Amino acid sequence: MKVCVDAGHGGSDPGAVGTAPFRLAEKEVTLQVSVLLEQELEQRGHWVVMTRRIDRTLGLLPRARFANRLKAELFVSIHANAAATASAEGMEVYHFPESREGRRAATAVLESLVTAFPDHKNRGVKEANFAVLRVTAMPAILIETEFITHPRQLEFLSDPESQEVLVEAVADGIEEIERA
Repeated sequence: MKVCVDAGHGGSDPGAVGTAPFRLAEKEVTLQVSVLLEQELEQRGHWVVMTRRIDRTLGLLPRARFANRLKAELFVSIHANAAATASAEGMEVYHFPESREGRRAATAVLESLVTAFPDHKNRGVKEANFAVLRVTAMPAILIETEFITHPRQLEFLSDPESQEVLVEAVADGIEEIERA
């Protein structure tokens, strides 16, 4: 399968920023996880294209158009969630409201994530009119890996071992989509 992996935010757009117990910008986590996901998917025989491999500013529409131009079969955008309260936590996956295939992909990936991390809160599959979900011509999902504003989840997101398990779970979910 040809998968477009999108590392959310980047460059002048840091995304959400976790500050306790240390400072970490979403754009850093999304890039680390996306590069690991690229490697994992390629090891499994998928063709992967990346919207960015370095810390650079990239608009939402160019991300979607890039995937369309390269005729990706699945678009996966990696993010870390944020909330005004430090107690918010959990994983969720978004798809465009009118995309049946997007919903199927989001469900498969979320199920794989919560299986790999049963102690994390399952916030569910959700619909959103995000540009990267709306403009892409293929099924598209946006994964909120955890809350960067939650101290324990910030540590989880920054941990290389957790990132490895996270990308394996996402890759397992993607392979489940292919099997269905």
